[in-house]
Amino acid sequence: MERKQDRFTLLTKTPREILALDKGKFKPPPPMTTLVEKRNASKFCEFHGEVGHTTDECMHLKRQIEEMLKAGKLSHLIKELKQNNGKDQTKTTKKGETSGKDKSLAILMVQPWQRIARQRITQTFSLELVISFPPLGEKDGTKGPMIIEAEMGGHCMYRMYVYAGSSSEILYEHCFNRFRPKVKNQMIPAATPLVGFSGEIIWPPGQISLLVKIGDEEHSTSAWMNFMVVRSPSPYNGIIGRPGVRKIWAIPSTAHGMLKFPVAGGIVTLRSNKIIPLECMMVSGPRVPQPVINQVAEEKIQVAIHLEYPEQTIAIGSTLTEAGQKELCGLLRRNLDIFAWRPADMTGVPWHIAEHRLNIREGCLPVR
Repeated sequence: MERKQDRFTLLTKTPREILALDKGKFKPPPPMTTLVEKRNASKFCEFHGEVGHTTDECMHLKRQIEEMLKAGKLSHLIKELKQNNGKDQTKTTKKGETSGKDKSLAILMVQPWQRIARQRITQTFSLELVISFPPLGEKDGTKGPMIIEAEMGGHCMYRMYVYAGSSSEILYEHCFNRFRPKVKNQMIPAATPLVGFSGEIIWPPGQISLLVKIGDEEHSTSAWMNFMVVRSPSPYNGIIGRPGVRKIWAIPSTAHGMLKFPVAGGIVTLRSNKIIPLECMMVSGPRVPQPVINQVAEEKIQVAIHLEYPEQTIAIGSTLTEAGQKELCGLLRRNLDIFAWRPADMTGVPWHIAEHRLNIREGCLPVR
């Protein structure tokens, strides 16, 4: 019987280095089945004590290491995901802590997913006692995900995905890393793994319980939710699943783009509407007012920045103020030399940038 393709966790040390730390942790491997005359005599496996493959290539050793990871051992060797501009983000976070430790930080979107449409969240309150949704016509309704904003652990969190199909609350590691140390230190080891749609198993680095507040200062609801910290790239900061939705007695409607929940005296309705794509800030101060933009598609303004080539224009965003447009055009005019205005200006790309090579280990056979 063939074994399914193995997937191994990225670690900070090689299998050979891990084996050298403590050989007593590992079970004796099964004997090698490849005939001796067919083995590569130039490769030696310290785990088997025989030639044929290197220690780092040994599948039996890799599988035992993976089993130890699932048992909660060797977790300190798991390789953390590096974020773009990590140094700048760390400096920004530390600066915010020193200037105001008691102020809540606003986490908009930590990873630079630049061309994803942002959401505009609006809130209304009605004196109704029963949650209901208006009827929709054939052309009515929304197709996007239900995105909300919430206050979690003293942080104003943006881009939280309300997904009733998830059986757990999820907090992505790129967002968790932006919490203050006193909040991050509350994380405890995860007792169970997460199972994906296709059956893949994910072992979270840990879990954390946070008080989640949804709504404005006048009308809001709150509940403690247990979040599984997941090491995976995502355009969202986290997911509020079925348990969290149930705790706040909320009813989401993806078709309406609404989330409704009861509060004292009535019903609160949150609406999630797409606005033009903008790049979110990394981390900002508390309650930073966000620009309200009503149009769905941003209009462009064509401007000429080179006096000798007035027919060659560039496009700038119409959402800029008049002062912002002047400042941007001035910046572009001061750097006219970086643009190609005629064929002679196109000098080409250096070979060391244009050329590339495949990083293939010498002696390896192609995969069929």
